[in-house]
Amino acid sequence: MKPTEFVKVNGQFWGEHLKGVSEHLPVSHRTELPGPMLFPRMMVLTETPDWNILELVGLSREYRSLEVRRQKLGSVEEYFGLGDGGTVVANLEGQNWFSDATIATQAGRRALDERFPSAVKMLGNEVVGPADELLRFAPGNYSTFDRTLLVQTAGDSLRPHWVFFALAIHRSEPADKYLDFLRNYINSRPHLDPVGTLSLPIDAAELKAEAFESTYLAHGLQDATVDQFLDANETILLSAFGATRLIRQPSLDELHPDFILERADGSHIIGRLELPVVDVVNGKKRRRVFRIPVSESAADLTQYAEYFATEENRSQVKTKYDVDVNEPRKLLIVPSQETVVPAAGVEVVDYDTILRLHLAAK
Repeated sequence: MKPTEFVKVNGQFWGEHLKGVSEHLPVSHRTELPGPMLFPRMMVLTETPDWNILELVGLSREYRSLEVRRQKLGSVEEYFGLGDGGTVVANLEGQNWFSDATIATQAGRRALDERFPSAVKMLGNEVVGPADELLRFAPGNYSTFDRTLLVQTAGDSLRPHWVFFALAIHRSEPADKYLDFLRNYINSRPHLDPVGTLSLPIDAAELKAEAFESTYLAHGLQDATVDQFLDANETILLSAFGATRLIRQPSLDELHPDFILERADGSHIIGRLELPVVDVVNGKKRRRVFRIPVSESAADLTQYAEYFATEENRSQVKTKYDVDVNEPRKLLIVPSQETVVPAAGVEVVDYDTILRLHLAAK
């Protein structure tokens, strides 16, 4: 199937499917649903030499026509942030379906328990193995990831990514067979739990925060400051990471992380936003570049963490912010639609995954 055919089929199919769901279930079956129904906000279509990849991203309180983003990458492995060797948790030969599941290395699975307390409520079917890599794609037809948590590790780095819906299809598959697959897959799901939606037993009032207006981080942030972002997302960050306190933009002499989280167990997380927000310096706005290499942000985070290696620095921070930080975790928050790989010693987490962890904590 040519990339142009892939775009055409998906654009028409998902628009009709999700629009039909939104006009029917929340109205006719509102009392039968677990709670409010959430929809994706963007469709990312990726072309590689051998594979076409579809991913639905974002969490929206209501259905709106999906925005479409097209891109080209060198391989399906690059898209999923995989390496090119070693043992794997899931060897994807032929056709594979993962739904309401967690795919993780053993190290990644342990990290969920230690670092993300609410993840236990969204694990679903677990696929865990003592492996170097998470997935290996082999020539075949389809691999689908339907509300699936992928937890990739590389050394001491961690990259959890909650997938609303993603599908990788080998480019040898013709468009008509692909369309038949989509129809059969959609029809196989329970009527009250359609593909591409998420319904949770939460109070609808929980979805009225600004954070749910632009969850995939492509709208509304261009003129926001770091402080405004943290103000809108403080509750979400606290619950997703099991934290009790947020320290905004602390000054560590010449170093300026975006935030520090103090967790309920007394540990700390030092964080940076790799987002298109605006810094304000000496009263002037300085827009951050949207695409900052993860390696650069990881290097900054390493500097922040090293600052706390000396007793004198820890004492200064304790006096100034009443927080005793020692050996903090390093967190990089990235846009939900970005394709990134793990970074040494850093937790790389996209916003939609943080939002899903927050909803699971309810």
